[in-house]
Amino acid sequence: MDRAAQEVRQGGADTVLAVAVQSYAAFVVHVPCDDSMTAEVLPVLWSVITAEERETYPDRLQEFVSRFHERLVRLYAEYGPRSAIARHGRHELFALPVSLIVLERLSCVRSRFALAAQWDGELPDTWLNDLCGPWGIAEVL
Repeated sequence: MDRAAQEVRQGGADTVLAVAVQSYAAFVVHVPCDDSMTAEVLPVLWSVITAEERETYPDRLQEFVSRFHERLVRLYAEYGPRSAIARHGRHELFALPVSLIVLERLSCVRSRFALAAQWDGELPDTWLNDLCGPWGIAEVL
């Protein structure tokens, strides 16, 4: 985990984050992002994107967004930062572009379990579990 955090600080995940930010704009009208929360989540996500995947992961993320575009439109309308549900203080990650990376990782069973293993003890369980239900999978933590 420390290595992933260092790589993120050195810009290793910048391209992936740029794709997430650009893609997120299609689903959510601009809202100020919590950069500190992104800084907490991104190293965990980077740690479960294997070294072999990293070069092509931006394309994979774009493909994921394209494939699930309509589903993501509905999801962010219902759970995004301007939704009625968001006003109750839950589903916080939907307010961040990195939520797209989390959803992509949750969409693959192998990645889902790796993500849960890295997330556990590093970040609040509710951040991850609040994305699981709306995405249509059981809570992983």
